[in-house]
Amino acid sequence: IQQCALINQHMRQLAAKFPYTKFLKAVAQTCIPNFPERNLPSLFVYFEGDMKKQFVGPHELRGTALTCDG
Repeated sequence: IQQCALINQHMRQLAAKFPYTKFLKAVAQTCIPNFPERNLPSLFVYFEGDMKKQFVGPHELRGTALTCDG
C-alpha cells in the first residue's frame, strides 16, 4: 500500500531524530486478526503502556500529503 510505504519513510526519519522514542512497524494482519485493509495505514501512539491516540485510515493521515512536520 503506497501510503504505508510513505508512513514507513517518515517513521524512519522521526526515529533518527528521536532516538529515545521506540518506533515499531508490523503487518496489520499479524497484530490484529482480520484488520481491514481499508484502515491502512494506521498509527497507534502509546505512552507508558497506555494508548493515547490512534490514527486509522488514509484520511486521518492526510493520504499522500502527509509530511514529517505534521
